[in-house]
Amino acid sequence: MLIKVAWRNIWRNKTRSLVIIAAVAIGLWAGFFLMSFYNGLIEQRISAAIETEISHIQIHHSKFSNDYDIQYYIPYAENLLQQTKKNSLVKAAAGRVIIKGMISTASGSSGIQINGVMPAEEDHLTQLKNKLVNGTYFTASKPYEIIVSEKTLKKLKLKLNAKTILTFQDRDGNIASGAFRIIGIYKTVNTPYDESNVFVNICDIDTLAGITHQYNEIALLLRSGKEVENVKQQLQKEYPQLEIKTWTEISPEMNLLVSASDQTMLIYMGIIMLALAFGIINTMLMAVLERTREIGMLLALGMNRIKVFTMILLETVFLVFAGTPVGIAFGLSTIAYTHKSGINLKQFSEAYSSLGYSSLIYPTFNARQFFLMLAMVIATALVASLLPARRALKLKPAEAIRR
Repeated sequence: MLIKVAWRNIWRNKTRSLVIIAAVAIGLWAGFFLMSFYNGLIEQRISAAIETEISHIQIHHSKFSNDYDIQYYIPYAENLLQQTKKNSLVKAAAGRVIIKGMISTASGSSGIQINGVMPAEEDHLTQLKNKLVNGTYFTASKPYEIIVSEKTLKKLKLKLNAKTILTFQDRDGNIASGAFRIIGIYKTVNTPYDESNVFVNICDIDTLAGITHQYNEIALLLRSGKEVENVKQQLQKEYPQLEIKTWTEISPEMNLLVSASDQTMLIYMGIIMLALAFGIINTMLMAVLERTREIGMLLALGMNRIKVFTMILLETVFLVFAGTPVGIAFGLSTIAYTHKSGINLKQFSEAYSSLGYSSLIYPTFNARQFFLMLAMVIATALVASLLPARRALKLKPAEAIRR
């Protein structure tokens, strides 16, 4: 009986009921879309960092990370590199020589990280060739070639095919330098990374640094990010004297981004739910005030106060359940469309790039977040309906009838 009465009551004022239904639908749509957008933003940043900058795992000499001293190279590095390539969980692996130095031109100079790379292996690992916006990739026939970022090119007023000087400390601590010809210009989504990294052939930097066929870094890209800890444990067991770090250890800010994402989303969802709660409270209070005399008569005729309380709750629940399918349909369809086409925020590309994010976002969603969002909406509706229902319970039949 109460269910029928509650259902009829919500349609006595269709406009008011439709407002609540619309509010629930919009709240769900906004929640789904905001969650998926934030997920896409985080996943894109992590993916870019792993595939372009740090890889899944890095291997170094135990003392190398202290001050990036070139003398701390990996013992038997070539053998270790070949062994890691044989691991079925490893998609790509490359050796590098990492040196902190300076890039100089007639227009000025700047501190830089010099990455001595194995051209073929590095391209397989980071797709460096695909990030070239001008020029060509390394050629085997010509020595002393360098690839710089578009940001560095503009900062130091360089040009393609121009020469630039790299200066750094060699293995013995002496100052070494070499003139390199700019053959390529690259650009990633991370401006700070671009501004601080250049790439040269590992053979050229080996010669200048006084080392031969040695690496001070081996980077690994795995077939699945879920295997990172397993591969690390395997390598640590086989090479306990080396420093082996996963991407979360190499870049703590990335790990913080992941760990804080759920808390951040709960804050955003809390704001949306708060707005929804105020809407429900306001509308249902109006409904109770308009029906004060009617509720008073029901109480005077002997209707249990618990039943009055339940009736108000049922009305709210029906309104929420009416708006929920609409919100789900619009939310999931929006996510599906934007996941396929992406959201292009090119007008904010410079701002996003300065923080290491791409301006093209592909929203993603998962089942856990879907059910969490539904639970939050239902809980918000039930809690918000308590105040109007409590107001109805406080009515005194004699006073309510006289209004």
